[in-house]
Amino acid sequence: MNLRKWMRLFGVTILIGGAVSVLTGIVMKLADPTFVIPKADDWVYNIFNMFLSGLTLGAFAHMGFFAYLTLNYIARSIFKRPYLWVAFQGFVVAFVLVEVAVNMYGTNFPSHAFWLLPVVLTACSALVAWRKAKETSKGAWIPSLFFMIAITVLESNPAFRTGSISALVYMLLPLFVCNTYQIMRLHRILDAKAPVPGEAKAG
Repeated sequence: MNLRKWMRLFGVTILIGGAVSVLTGIVMKLADPTFVIPKADDWVYNIFNMFLSGLTLGAFAHMGFFAYLTLNYIARSIFKRPYLWVAFQGFVVAFVLVEVAVNMYGTNFPSHAFWLLPVVLTACSALVAWRKAKETSKGAWIPSLFFMIAITVLESNPAFRTGSISALVYMLLPLFVCNTYQIMRLHRILDAKAPVPGEAKAG
């Protein structure tokens, strides 16, 4: 990956974050009167703030993406057999989903959120991972699922502490969309025939 490709990936990612944040923020404000944003009577100012916060989320997602690539590079040197690293990622995915459900249960979040969020997150992440595996190889399934679930949840961790489902969606959705774009662009930027980071070799 050269500097031009990296800058393009970064630029598009933060713009996606800004656009998704604006759309999500508007929907949240119209659907949930308790969703608080500064100067709620000034929509132009609010949209501008939403866009700026989306740019920040996009940059945060980009940092998480390269942190995962770094982690993957180090892990592959530690786990001598690639399938061990893949198995470990699968275990972490299951652990994160259980942790999300446990931490949301009995909190200020809606009573159904503790099981609905993990289910929706898993379903959407599985769809992304399926597409990634289809465009690259079957070995990309678990690493993609790990990135879309574990890394996205880690990036959106501050929103889980608010107890507000609107605030959680407002932060989680842009991060998820940004991460989807990045994981789906990676093999195109590097080489469509190159091994996907973290995947286990067949055979």
